[in-house]
Amino acid sequence: MTAANAAFKVHIENMPEALNTKKDVDEYCKQFWKEYKEKAKEEKAAKAEKPKRKKGVDKDGNPKEKRAPSAYNIFVKEKYAEIKETNPEMDKTEIFAEIAKLWQEQKAENAKVPANEEKKNSMKKEEGEDEDEEIAEVVEAPKKKPGRKAIVKKNKKTTPEEAQDEEEE
Repeated sequence: MTAANAAFKVHIENMPEALNTKKDVDEYCKQFWKEYKEKAKEEKAAKAEKPKRKKGVDKDGNPKEKRAPSAYNIFVKEKYAEIKETNPEMDKTEIFAEIAKLWQEQKAENAKVPANEEKKNSMKKEEGEDEDEEIAEVVEAPKKKPGRKAIVKKNKKTTPEEAQDEEEE
């Protein structure tokens, strides 16, 4: 049920009992629809007067800073043009499917090289250092303490001989 129908239903329920003829009821209903349409026009005009916020601008009117494109975005931008040139008959969905396959392949290749080594290699290239000069730090994860339940279970796990000793006491 739309908002107009719901409002009409409420209006009919509140109809005075003094309306005896069909003509009076029809006029009552016509009056409602006339008022409802006028009210809708006024609301629409009020919305039109309200200025729309432009894209790329925050609430204060300052321009928003765009996010840097991700590695995937850059990859898609490069590969889309290449694939489109080599296969002009392919449509968009096929091109993006091909790009997705290429991305997965590249991702699998990059997974073979640990991320830490990749970062170190890029830093070395920037700084011009050799591999022999850098010493890697090995950080071990902190050991977890056994939980309360684990301690209780350890205490309960005894050999049959120990169990007999405890019963004798």
